Amino acid sequence: MRSWTAPPTRREVTLLLFSLTIFVLSYNLETSLGLVGVRPQKLSSTYLSSIGLGTKDPGFDADGRRPKQWRDELEDMIVGDWEWREGEVAGSARSQSAPRGTGRYGLVYNFESGRKARRSTEKGDRGVSLSTGVTVKDQFVKWGKEVPQTTVVAHTPGFTILENVVCVNGTLFVVANDWEKVPKLGDIASSSVDPSRPPRVQDWHILTTSDASEWFGPYAAKIHGTSWLALDVADDQDPYLLLSLFRTHASLMSSGPSSSFTTPGGLHIISPSTPSRPASSVPAPLRLIFPHIPTFSTPNVPPPVGQDKAHPPPRERAYFGIHPLLPKAVLPTVGMWFEEDWKDLADMHVPFLLERVVIADRGAAERGRANWRSAAPSSSESQSGAPAMSKRAPGEEGEPAWAAPFVGLNAPDGWWAPMRSALLRFLHIADMSLHKPSSHGGGFWGKSKQVRKPVVSYVSMQGQPAVAGPRLSVEDHERLVSGLQKLEQDGLLGEVHVLSGNGSVSATEWEERMSAIARSTIVMGPYGDHLADGIFMRSPSADGSPAVSPAGEKEQPGPRSLPPMLMEFFPPGTFVRDQEYAMQALGIDYMAWWKEMKFAGSNLPSVSVPSPSAWNTPIPLDVEAVLRVVREEAPRRVV
Repeated sequence: MRSWTAPPTRREVTLLLFSLTIFVLSYNLETSLGLVGVRPQKLSSTYLSSIGLGTKDPGFDADGRRPKQWRDELEDMIVGDWEWREGEVAGSARSQSAPRGTGRYGLVYNFESGRKARRSTEKGDRGVSLSTGVTVKDQFVKWGKEVPQTTVVAHTPGFTILENVVCVNGTLFVVANDWEKVPKLGDIASSSVDPSRPPRVQDWHILTTSDASEWFGPYAAKIHGTSWLALDVADDQDPYLLLSLFRTHASLMSSGPSSSFTTPGGLHIISPSTPSRPASSVPAPLRLIFPHIPTFSTPNVPPPVGQDKAHPPPRERAYFGIHPLLPKAVLPTVGMWFEEDWKDLADMHVPFLLERVVIADRGAAERGRANWRSAAPSSSESQSGAPAMSKRAPGEEGEPAWAAPFVGLNAPDGWWAPMRSALLRFLHIADMSLHKPSSHGGGFWGKSKQVRKPVVSYVSMQGQPAVAGPRLSVEDHERLVSGLQKLEQDGLLGEVHVLSGNGSVSATEWEERMSAIARSTIVMGPYGDHLADGIFMRSPSADGSPAVSPAGEKEQPGPRSLPPMLMEFFPPGTFVRDQEYAMQALGIDYMAWWKEMKFAGSNLPSVSVPSPSAWNTPIPLDVEAVLRVVREEAPRRVV
């Protein structure tokens, strides 16, 4: 008998070679058949599968999916059935793309697909694209000894637009050889330690170009586009941040003097008149920066010992005046920077050149209240008869600090339209102000078949903590709700919404709240910042310019509905102007209530700020008087 160490026989060697040959030929079947003259058409997946033979794995297409002939129902269900084009976002239909930067959307969307960025393009929004944008080389600046000087584009105390601001180690630098051409730093910003005082040297500084070249060196990193810089701390923020910043930004489109300031030497400077610019030439902001507000207000709690994989408890976002979803809805291309991001820039110890900065500082606005010089109305404003906030006396008693740009800066007709239109698109609401009633078509007598009814939203503080804000008594609250619902049942009102006064709500509840307010004819509630969302009601400042006939003449004004109304309930003897000022700035009617007494127009009470302890006292209200006004006013204000 042969042992296991004996050499293989001829039969065993033959079987081994035959097996290896069959394996190689089968593993490379298509290549093997091609060598013996089989046509490539016969090697298709369909033909081979029909004779019971497979083919090689075709791999994936450029879009990451398998070839069409290899797809099945399971893959379509998991991946989806969509078309993909080179240079476009997969799965995004062309009809869903945002409008270009023209017309009323110019300030929100200012990018165009298919156009490559040029080196000569300045301050353009080149970050929203797959094939274009700011390159690494564009982010590097070599200025040698010629440091770019800072330019004042627009200014009123507390709200300023500057170009070419340098940030080094957390300090912002204004570079100017002629210091008489820039405002005092105390009119631009405040101390990061005490907002009531001018900025410290480590907060803001001013240099000449020669000093700047020695301090900064020949190189810098460039932060392209327009940045909104909100310098206040969390305790000083309020819901009107976006309103005031956007008003300042909109002054870029206005004609007339957009800058009036006092220099460090005491010289008062008024910039020369400039022609108005179309919305398409004003780029949208790319980032909203909060240098003194952290991302979260609660600390990061690590998981318990021995439970490293346990999910940490959720952290609360820091308060910055508005709901976190609002900037994402109205300014979807804007990035949010907080204290940690600003510290990252400081820790790099290199100069950063901010191309354009829109600055908001309430401390500077308060200190410079006496210098809120009224700007001359632009030609479009004076011709249209739009609500002119510049007619107010500068620094009038009771004006909130965020009102400074409404006094000192001009804005064109329809300046608020991009923000409200963006919110309506986000909420999938049609803008009724764009659809004018027609006397042709529709009903039998030429009238529209669709009859819209008033929508009333009551912002209630019932059920909120005592420190959350003032509220009605339980009895008045219940009578007001039942009375509004009775008007709805009688057909006088189309919808009645009772909304929570707490703005820190979930995303779903926030969308429902904003949808109700944006469509409301009347919004009412106890006084306080919880009524600030009323700025998104229909308003003349969001309706655009007056209608013009094809011949170029203005259309004759016909019967037109009144703007919406905000009703604010105060305790007798108390009055603050925040909500009233915002409504008047946007052309929305306003009415204040002291129990059964109502105030509107120029008949407003004197400002009397309540103490926080007054929040614990329910606000008295004559509910029947309020319902009578709703019954009279609501039908007159339907579009």
